[in-house]
Amino acid sequence: MKQIVTIQENKDGCITAGCDKSQCAGCSGSFFCTSKKVDFQILNPENIDLKKGDKAIVEMESRKTLFSIFMSLIFPILMFVPGYFIGAAITDGEGIRFIAAMASVAIGFLISGLYFRFTRKKYLPVVVQKEDE
Repeated sequence: MKQIVTIQENKDGCITAGCDKSQCAGCSGSFFCTSKKVDFQILNPENIDLKKGDKAIVEMESRKTLFSIFMSLIFPILMFVPGYFIGAAITDGEGIRFIAAMASVAIGFLISGLYFRFTRKKYLPVVVQKEDE
């Protein structure tokens, strides 16, 4: 997915970019986006000269986007099943099974959060080129 963004800040190699909602028309995730103005960090591995106010084209690989959705949402929900069976191995009570399953979902979110804390830069959009005025 490619998108045109406006550079908000370029300080010490940390670039913050922004876009408005109209830029997201082709994104299937735009349904969930509630803000009209979005600021986010981007990577500039080729060290393209970018200043505040410049336009740039950024790209996020589809497979990285899909994997981040999987790790953020689907993985924790899938953790419900092993949690339920662990609870079933402990007791016959349905309440304990449900509590074990929900604890397992919470652990799934914790694992996901830790994963993204340590691999965050791997999933940031990358500057492809500076947009010509």
